[in-house]
Amino acid sequence: MMPSITNAESIAFDRIKKLVADVLKTTREVDAWRNDYDPGTQEWYTLCNLAETAESLALALPVEMLPDEEWRYVSPGEYAACDDILAALKEAGGK
Repeated sequence: MMPSITNAESIAFDRIKKLVADVLKTTREVDAWRNDYDPGTQEWYTLCNLAETAESLALALPVEMLPDEEWRYVSPGEYAACDDILAALKEAGGK
């Protein structure tokens, strides 16, 4: 049976967390290299872009799929700020 949201116990969260941790480790290595080494080749820029995209994708996963060290407390103020931004965008979109 294929893992699915409707059958959540079939999803191997521990494996996903390990793979996400591996992806984030690699993207951070590329980011560190970017500061010290830039050969200016198209391949290098492709690698940097791939690392940024992989990191964005990994961090877009539900928090349950992230390694514990990537979890971050979100304050009520941050939730309120997001609500304010969404309300402003909704208001601006209606005009």
